[in-house]
Amino acid sequence: MTENITSTKSVGFLAPYRVLDLTDERGLIAGAMFGRLGADVIQVEPPRGSPGRNVPPFAQDAPVGENSLYWSAYASGKRGVTCALDRAEGRSLLHQLVATADVLFESQGAALHPELRFDALKEINPRLVHVTITPFGSNGPKARYLDSDLIVWAAAGPLGPNCDDRGKPLRISVPQSYLHAGADAASGALLALFARNKTGEGQHVDISIQQSVAMTTCSANLAAAVGHENYSIDIPLEAVEPHLSGLRRRRVIWQVKDGVVHMYLRDGSEGRFTNNLFKWMRGNGVVPSGVAEWDWIELPQLIETGKVSKRQVEQARAAIVACFACYTKRELMEVASGEGS
Repeated sequence: MTENITSTKSVGFLAPYRVLDLTDERGLIAGAMFGRLGADVIQVEPPRGSPGRNVPPFAQDAPVGENSLYWSAYASGKRGVTCALDRAEGRSLLHQLVATADVLFESQGAALHPELRFDALKEINPRLVHVTITPFGSNGPKARYLDSDLIVWAAAGPLGPNCDDRGKPLRISVPQSYLHAGADAASGALLALFARNKTGEGQHVDISIQQSVAMTTCSANLAAAVGHENYSIDIPLEAVEPHLSGLRRRRVIWQVKDGVVHMYLRDGSEGRFTNNLFKWMRGNGVVPSGVAEWDWIELPQLIETGKVSKRQVEQARAAIVACFACYTKRELMEVASGEGS
């Protein structure tokens, strides 16, 4: 193992902080953001080099391992150290670095490297903010699943609204799911540092790339503000759920007295939420006959068997439109949270 961590003097509001960056391509941007804000960032690589060095695009006039423009962009401004975590001396070096660090970013997880367990590192440095960036979170049913940029996009949902005219999901331009997660990791680390400055204690920030990417669809809430007042995401669901035959489309933006709200109309396994909505609407007398008694959990089967028609689905949606138009955003929030009538 080799070290290259000679002292540097940083400028910026994060200059007092030292960051250990053990991430691969799934988290490099988090340390880069801290570095650009003045933090002293040390990139910790395995002996064979970070996998981030192998991410395209590549420069044509540089040797292999040094020609990744991705690596150049997100490792620039960092100091470097090589550390073999599978060797005793490597783990000893890591512990020495952790003892003086404020933040540690890593994208392997304790499942692959037990020495990166938060409780173990907390014993060395109770003030450490430990940030884990993994595809599906540090625990749970998908914690050990393999991933790629495309897999994460598909698992998170944003491929749904991005379809061609036949309903086939399309790739989201250049790979960027890891960048979303890295930015969330940096934000989480800042919040944890803010808390540490009050409590004196570090904490574990667990970033799921899938969750970070899922949040990108929420930008639809801003559509009205930038000129698309009637914006909605219409998905040809017959391409995904052929039994619906185009009877149902996902509208997520609804007009209210003072703007718009974002709400999914759920059915099937999540239909109980829509049942609650229509129970409240029945109390206001705005649910058309024939719709009031629907069980939205059973709605997909009702549509498939022809017991519910396209016209009836549109009537139910129109009832929501008419009802919501009578309320402000705050009033609907109070109803949704159980504070209103």
